[in-house]
Amino acid sequence: MAMAELVAIVVAAFALVVFLTWMSGVGPFLPFVQSSGSMRAAAALAALVSTIALLVSRRAPRTGAALAIVVALLGACELIRYGLGVANPCWCDDMPAFVAWSARPPGPMTELAALAFVLLGVAGATTAVQRLIWLRDACLLGVIAISLAALASFGLILAGDSAALLKRLPASTAVIMLLLALAWFGIHPEAGLTRIMIADSMGGAFARRLILPTLLLPVLLTFVFKAAQDRLGLPESLVLSLAAVATGALVAVMILSVAVLLDRSEQERRVVHALREDASTDGLTRLTNRRAFDAALLDAFRDGATDGIALLMLDLDHFKRFNDSFGLQAGDEVLRTTGRLLRAAVRPEDVVARYGGEEFAILLTHDASAKARAVSERILAAFRTERWPLRRVTISIGAAIATAEDTTESLLRRADGALYRSKRLGRDRFTLDGEVESTAAAASGESSDPKSTAATPPS
Repeated sequence: MAMAELVAIVVAAFALVVFLTWMSGVGPFLPFVQSSGSMRAAAALAALVSTIALLVSRRAPRTGAALAIVVALLGACELIRYGLGVANPCWCDDMPAFVAWSARPPGPMTELAALAFVLLGVAGATTAVQRLIWLRDACLLGVIAISLAALASFGLILAGDSAALLKRLPASTAVIMLLLALAWFGIHPEAGLTRIMIADSMGGAFARRLILPTLLLPVLLTFVFKAAQDRLGLPESLVLSLAAVATGALVAVMILSVAVLLDRSEQERRVVHALREDASTDGLTRLTNRRAFDAALLDAFRDGATDGIALLMLDLDHFKRFNDSFGLQAGDEVLRTTGRLLRAAVRPEDVVARYGGEEFAILLTHDASAKARAVSERILAAFRTERWPLRRVTISIGAAIATAEDTTESLLRRADGALYRSKRLGRDRFTLDGEVESTAAAASGESSDPKSTAATPPS
């Protein structure tokens, strides 16, 4: 915002000097005002009012909008005058004598300048009141397009040729228009296209990298190829061909620049993704680690949809005995296979974790209470049909369905209790918390009293 206000102050000072020189006919800037590329009096007045509107728009939005509407009306009046064929407005009759021998009409702005100030006024009014930001962006882009067209024609003058477009929009007016458009873009950086241009994102990086070249290329190319045609005597067909090749080359350079930026961003994204994955993934099984699983469980409870959550705790049966018999490397291979089987048994949105050692956990979400038993049975079936190279491996599962009264600790405790009951009942089975008593009675005839089944947690 500070830069936009600074630009507005510089433009206001320039426009004020031009307007006062026009009105008085004296002063050190008189030769500049008399030149063919200078700003006209009405354009200077409209630019001055536009800068005042810009400077007050944040503190007094209604005043800024009113002044911006005045700018639009000044431009509209000039367009109406041109449409009616009126040579000069009545106030130009009072212009000083030096304008009589000027090579152009003295006071009124040109047609393109009038159109640009209409657009600038509409953009200023919408910016001041923070409404219809899309209209603001469209109008300011129109002003920039008009300014760049005039500046591209200025390249012909620099190359030694005439430019009819500058009779419709002087170069100094085009520069002021361009600065005002950019200042109106910057006065509210949080809205519209400005937000994208300054954003710390891929779109913002593209905009910052490409805007300046696109602003400068029209003038540069026009000047270079017109100068080459006039001073080297090149035929027009050859100049047009060279211009086409140069334009294509410059576009290719910008595309390569964007490609480099994309490639660098993609590499950084992969590094960040790898670091995040390493921080939340178990290195052996490539499942979620315990810390990330606890965070996912906490997030699920924080969302408040506990009725759709089911927690499965799983433990490989007699895994320590397996390690003692076949070695740690064989045990690691069993853990990797377990991770693969568990991941294949659930949906992509479910969370599967290595909870510690040979213990695993699965968080089922989104109406998972009805799926807890089906998922557990799929896992048991997968372990029973897997071709284990050394010895058959089985797994015990305990599950708990979350209720409104549950916390993460109570849900973990209930699922862990169900897992221990599966172990007590013979392993290689699934037990759902709340159905423990009936399962126990049906499976082994043991007492349904939880106290009678308490034991040291088996491996």
